[in-house]
Amino acid sequence: MQFKRLFEIQKAFTKRFFKEKHNMSIEDVYSDQATKVHWNKEYILSLSKEVFEMLDELDWKMHHRKDEEDVRDNFLEEGVDVLKYLLGTFIINGFTAEEIFDKFIDKSKVVEAKFKQENSIDKIKSSNRKTVFIDIDGVLATWPFDYIKFVNTRLETNYKNLPDLKKGVGKKDQYDLKTEYRLTGQKKSLGLIEGAKEMLDELSKTYNIVLLTARPYKKFFRIYADTLEWLTDHDLKYDCIIFDEEKEKYIINNFRDNNVAFVIDDQLDNAKK
Repeated sequence: MQFKRLFEIQKAFTKRFFKEKHNMSIEDVYSDQATKVHWNKEYILSLSKEVFEMLDELDWKMHHRKDEEDVRDNFLEEGVDVLKYLLGTFIINGFTAEEIFDKFIDKSKVVEAKFKQENSIDKIKSSNRKTVFIDIDGVLATWPFDYIKFVNTRLETNYKNLPDLKKGVGKKDQYDLKTEYRLTGQKKSLGLIEGAKEMLDELSKTYNIVLLTARPYKKFFRIYADTLEWLTDHDLKYDCIIFDEEKEKYIINNFRDNNVAFVIDDQLDNAKK
């Protein structure tokens, strides 16, 4: 793969740079927090400078004209400098070519989904069909049951439900466990509640379906891609998906009362709101 070749070339140079100029390894950089912060700042500032040098190569000043052939080649070279510093930044943080590639694919899926979603929302609002808003966790996905299994495995406990788990596990440990759960892609492996797919298939015959979830993807970016992958893997029908922790506020601000048929949520208070 060509990308991996580029990555390995840059990694070899980065290793040599730190060894010969600073008598340290890449591992030395990302294993110490203060050192990692220092070199990230250096790389990102250098990257930013190269980005503006790309801009300088464009013929954008009214009083300045450049030869088009020189501009094209210089612009490409400055862009490659940006790429090299960007790859270097990934390398000093310990990322692999495979991790970068996988994240690029996931992010591309998210960008594509968001792009399509803008049109989908406009179509839903102008549609003669009414809209149903459906939560994911506890309605379609087997949350919190799978999360409880995850905690029981980690702590070697035997909690049967979420209230008991919250009583028995300290708040700091709960936060750390939930963070680990979200960052390790566990959302992709959630089970599907029995009858959920059939429910969506039936509702799609009559209504627009908006999946409305409070999953905190703005804090844990990978949640968006993990959620899309889960929906695709289970072949679930829906018109668009919205991430918003204030679900009722989103509906009120974006839909007229006569557009909304009903809401399905595993939390009665959310549905009432």
